[in-house]
Amino acid sequence: MKNKIPILTPYKVAGIYTLLAAIWFLLTAQLTTSSGQAGLAQWVITYHDGFFVVVTALLLYLLIHYQEKPQRDLINRYRDLAISSSDWSWEMDDQFRFTYLSGRLYELTGIESSKLLGRTRWDLAGDQDQEKWNQHRKTLEDHQPFRDFTYQSNMADDSGEIRSFKISGVPVYDDRGQFMGYRGTGTDITEQVQAESAHRESQRMLATLMSNLPGLAYRGGNDADWSLEYASSGTLGLTGYPADDLIEGGKVTLAELILKKDRDYVWQGVQEALDKKRPYQLSYRIKTASGEEKWVWEQGCGVFSADGELQAIEGFITDISESKNAEEELRRVRQYLSNVFDSMPSILVGVDLEGAIIEWNLRAQEDTGFSVDEVRGRFFGDVFPQLESQLEKIRQAIEQRQPMKSENLITDVDHEAHYSDVMVYPLIANGVRGAVIRIDDVTARVRLEEMMVQTEKMLSVGGLAAGMAHEINNPLGAILQGCQNVTRRLSADLPKNQEVADETGVDLQRLHHYLEARGISQFVDDIREAGSRAAKIVADMLAFSRRSEMSFVPADLRELLDISARLAGSDYDLKKKYDFRQIEIVREYDPALGDVKCDKTEIEQVVLNLLKNAAHAMADNPSQGANRIILRTVKEDNFARIEVIDNGPGMDEQTRKRIFEPFFTTKEVGLGTGLGLSVSYFIITEQHNGSMSVESSPGKGARFIIRLPLAQTT
Repeated sequence: MKNKIPILTPYKVAGIYTLLAAIWFLLTAQLTTSSGQAGLAQWVITYHDGFFVVVTALLLYLLIHYQEKPQRDLINRYRDLAISSSDWSWEMDDQFRFTYLSGRLYELTGIESSKLLGRTRWDLAGDQDQEKWNQHRKTLEDHQPFRDFTYQSNMADDSGEIRSFKISGVPVYDDRGQFMGYRGTGTDITEQVQAESAHRESQRMLATLMSNLPGLAYRGGNDADWSLEYASSGTLGLTGYPADDLIEGGKVTLAELILKKDRDYVWQGVQEALDKKRPYQLSYRIKTASGEEKWVWEQGCGVFSADGELQAIEGFITDISESKNAEEELRRVRQYLSNVFDSMPSILVGVDLEGAIIEWNLRAQEDTGFSVDEVRGRFFGDVFPQLESQLEKIRQAIEQRQPMKSENLITDVDHEAHYSDVMVYPLIANGVRGAVIRIDDVTARVRLEEMMVQTEKMLSVGGLAAGMAHEINNPLGAILQGCQNVTRRLSADLPKNQEVADETGVDLQRLHHYLEARGISQFVDDIREAGSRAAKIVADMLAFSRRSEMSFVPADLRELLDISARLAGSDYDLKKKYDFRQIEIVREYDPALGDVKCDKTEIEQVVLNLLKNAAHAMADNPSQGANRIILRTVKEDNFARIEVIDNGPGMDEQTRKRIFEPFFTTKEVGLGTGLGLSVSYFIITEQHNGSMSVESSPGKGARFIIRLPLAQTT
């Protein structure tokens, strides 16, 4: 562009001065020739030269001053722009060598202009794009202007840092049109180039990241369809749909992929987070293009403007089906282990090294009444004070990594002695040290062992009694036979007796009178009766001891009860606390009740046990009147009802509720095992499909009721 401000050249000044001089001389000559006044003409002739000088000087001053002001303003303007500009100016000669570089070069780049003067631009370039530089040189050689040519140089400063520059220039000609070189500006764009490079790298990394994400990265709107304006390439692997299919206007919307039962949950979760301007995290299910259901996890947030207006939502969705399945499997395994833990019949308690409770099972909760939350953190000895002595064994088991066991520890439960086995298993895993304590109530086992010992004794006694019974039968037989022979030998009806009496001079009639008068015949009858009774008792005992296998046969309950009563009548306490001879046995049998199919030995055992218990109770607490036991049978619908009623002291409600429990007894230690009634209850309910109950209250005796089905089968 040509400069429109006029510039005074020497030629223009000389021309203007010559023009002014010619005009002056013409005017003064005209004045001197035409003037009629000699004085005026003389004055003009005398002073016109000086006046010419003054006038021309004034005119030249005005002209130059008028010319100089816009030039000075222009210079000042360019100077201010140069100072404030982020560019520097340069010039080069017709050989394209730098001849001028402004001071802004050093201020902006730290480059000393002395390093560049006299050198061409390509002398300063670093790695060159040869085609690019060839095009640039051709532009210079064609004297064409150029704009925004960029290049790099490693000669920027002493550090040798490669810097980037952008230059623009125009060719310069002299007045004759001769090419003089180039003039232009330059800018240091190193930071810009680095920023652009970093941005491109960031974009590349972001693109790589997005393409390798195992899921769907998105940007979209907050609408019911969850319309997307961007979806990453991981969309295909997650949903089975290409990313373009989910972008707004595609084949399917993101909302359509979410299972219907989860859509409200997702919408509410996102809206609550957006209302609070917080990120959101959700887990829900989607259905893929193939119809497969997947669990996904989504995290996102809203993008808001400066004034708080929601512009979009951005987030990421990934497949968590595997972890969800693993989580579900872990939950199932934990539930299974918890069920196993809780189903154990033993008390299981987990403690740490100091004995503080960490976990325990349902059995422990049932026995103590405390939930696991109530005892967690409490010391084992506080919850089980009777087992506090085991704390040292717990520590030893953990330190030595060896299980330890304590057997038959005696504890007091409701003022009754109970026995426990305590097993301590060390637990060392994942840096956690502790132990699992197993507590087993072995009261039944201990009492069973005691009962077995007692049973062994009883078996020995039973065997001895059976042998003695056989031995007793021999003298009993001799006694009975002797009594029979004595009676026969004294009888007058036998000819042989009369014959021997005549030979010996004995009058049998007078002898009989003597025997009757002295009661000798009665003595013999009593001996025979006692012997028969003893033989019957021995026979019943042998029959009772020999029957072992169950055999359901029709039985007469009256006979069965009588046998049991006779067996009980032969029993007596070694300390003479009771005697069946002092107890009245009342029999009330229903004549309408026929035979009942049962195991006679088992029922005899049950009735015998009830009779002996009644006798013991009445002996310990004698009633005001005579001791009495009632044996009663009644036909009741399809059952045969047997009642054993005593007028003893009775029992309270607590005792009555536990009367059929194994090992429960009200007798003193050593006098009972607590198994009689529990075994009887088992025989009636389990083996005979009947029922057994008790009615009693303190001071009013006890009534044991047995019901046997009349259609009993084996």
